[in-house]
Amino acid sequence: MFSIKNLISTLKGANVGQPAEPEYYLAVCCIVKNENDYLREWLEYHRKIGVEHFFIYDNGSEIPVEETVNTLGFNSFATVIEMPGKRKQVKAYQHCIDRFGKRARWIAFIDMDEFIVPKTDDVHLPKLLEKYENYGGLGVSWLIFGSNNHQRKPAGSQLENFTKRAEVDFLPNRHIKSIVQPQHVRAADMAHCFYYKQGFFCVNEHFMPIPHATADPSVDFIQLNHYYCRSFQEYHQKVARGNADTKRKRKLEEFHNHDRDANAVVDTTILDILKRLENSQPRGVAK
Repeated sequence: MFSIKNLISTLKGANVGQPAEPEYYLAVCCIVKNENDYLREWLEYHRKIGVEHFFIYDNGSEIPVEETVNTLGFNSFATVIEMPGKRKQVKAYQHCIDRFGKRARWIAFIDMDEFIVPKTDDVHLPKLLEKYENYGGLGVSWLIFGSNNHQRKPAGSQLENFTKRAEVDFLPNRHIKSIVQPQHVRAADMAHCFYYKQGFFCVNEHFMPIPHATADPSVDFIQLNHYYCRSFQEYHQKVARGNADTKRKRKLEEFHNHDRDANAVVDTTILDILKRLENSQPRGVAK
């Protein structure tokens, strides 16, 4: 929707002979299917750490995502795009780069079971990203979280219910997810990584180049909590949804293969961040 803010931004760019500044410094893109129950917590958390807008691709949810977003009152900071069909994740990412890339300086490409966790004194994610503006993207190592021995979906917050994860050197933790500057991206490669324009590339938190979808885990300043397992009941639902990026079908034994090692460490970093944010909120401000 065109606004006075957009008009002013466009005129500024025209006056100096440069492209207009993006509307958002940081946005998030994801593709979802039948995960509406998780929307509120995922959106609220990422808003708190500095995400300004969300581009959500609805991969044929039984209850339309846009309907849930509107019901929750989140439509002012979420754009929902219908994209049904199989293996649409990379197509959705490419569409986001092409259609919305100029609207955001940075876009994080993550899933509904993934939460970005800044681990600096200032937990405001845009502040952290300022250090990486000379690069095409920041590759964030994920950490696999386990079931906490939940067989059925527990009531309440998943962040509070699932606090155990694998050791950092757990082999699946070599995967990254990307936060990119669309202006430096040529194309989406896969769910984890992108092709960059000449002179630009992806780095980890210590500015070491990441050439593809995996790297040695590095989680000193930022990590991605990947709630891969959740409960056994929820993993059944995950299998039913299928993969958004490959033809490979999920199998129930993959739950056990991951969960066996994914409850080794109690990690409440994300809860500590939420507590810090709550304590720093001025008195009288609605939560």
